[in-house]
Amino acid sequence: MNTHQVVPAAEITVDPAAFRHVVGHFASGVTVITTVVDGELYGTTASAVSSLSMEPPMMLACLNRSSSTHDAVLKAGVFGINILAEDQSDLAMKFGRKGGDKFDGVSVTMSAEGVPMLDGALATIVCRVAETPTGGTHTVFLGQVTEAKAGAGEPLAYFRGAFGRLERVKELAAYDAVRDWVLGRRTPLHHALDPVEIAAHSKSDPHNVHNALVKLTAESLVTRGDRGEFLPAPITRELTDSVYDGRLTIELGVLASHFEKFADEDIAELSRLTDELALLRQGGKEALDKFLKTNAKYHNRLVSVAGSAQLTDAFRRLGIGTVWREALNSEEWARKMDHSHIVELTAALKEHDYARAAEALRLHTSFGKQLASDVIERHGGEV
Repeated sequence: MNTHQVVPAAEITVDPAAFRHVVGHFASGVTVITTVVDGELYGTTASAVSSLSMEPPMMLACLNRSSSTHDAVLKAGVFGINILAEDQSDLAMKFGRKGGDKFDGVSVTMSAEGVPMLDGALATIVCRVAETPTGGTHTVFLGQVTEAKAGAGEPLAYFRGAFGRLERVKELAAYDAVRDWVLGRRTPLHHALDPVEIAAHSKSDPHNVHNALVKLTAESLVTRGDRGEFLPAPITRELTDSVYDGRLTIELGVLASHFEKFADEDIAELSRLTDELALLRQGGKEALDKFLKTNAKYHNRLVSVAGSAQLTDAFRRLGIGTVWREALNSEEWARKMDHSHIVELTAALKEHDYARAAEALRLHTSFGKQLASDVIERHGGEV
């Protein structure tokens, strides 16, 4: 029996998007890998970190070769592993972005090896690079431990694209699944939502699903019937106006407070998403779902420049884009979903024109509110 059979690359047919979704179900800790080269500090968020050996003490950390921190670790030959505490999700977001001064406002202490270690981290480990095998897009840094310290507290967890305490992350995952179910009208208006069915479909704890429905009731996306059952709430003009105004307030706040923090990498990604929106509008009736997701990615990326996981989460919860799947028919959506103000906003960001960017956001919001009003009126006042 051959126990070392290697499957030829041509036979590997796993879809990358499906693989990413499946791997997202693996809960992991969150770290920031740090190093220094010629006095310049480098750091990046990483979850692919693990202990390797007790004798001698060794760790491994996987870094994408496109990362500037990757190249700095190669050059320095030494790196730090900062295991984040449960209240440090903002640091995870900050160091997870490309470009900009990630250490701005971050307190660090230099190790004996001269590596910047994040103050307040749950635990810190300093390693000298021993080996650097590669795999796919990443280099695996095998490091021999030279320092290791730990404090009291609970770790930050990463699960299905969200940071938080592990139980908190599970709650957020359930909330997102229930919210998508409600706004996607998987249960039609005036029909009772079945928590057991939703839990089974989303592979969530029924208790977390129930709590999510309670939260969505407070957010006016779910109502309670005469027998206490949960019902999808109709989307009205008053609700969409409130949602759009809330999102505009957050986005304008990010522009006003963090305009100078938009790095070249941020603008490049926003430009890429803008171009993708244009292509999707030519994609016919099957492209609406992807258009909505890409549009959400654009706005979420803009807000993420603030480096606040809480702010990004609050903004994301104000999104009701999924309801347009029900409200717009396949023939009209590309014509209705004009994204010219997004094009203008991206151009303003490229040219570092704050006033022009803010005005583009206001016009985009006005357009969205009017589109929502027209669609809702055409559907009898509610969707």
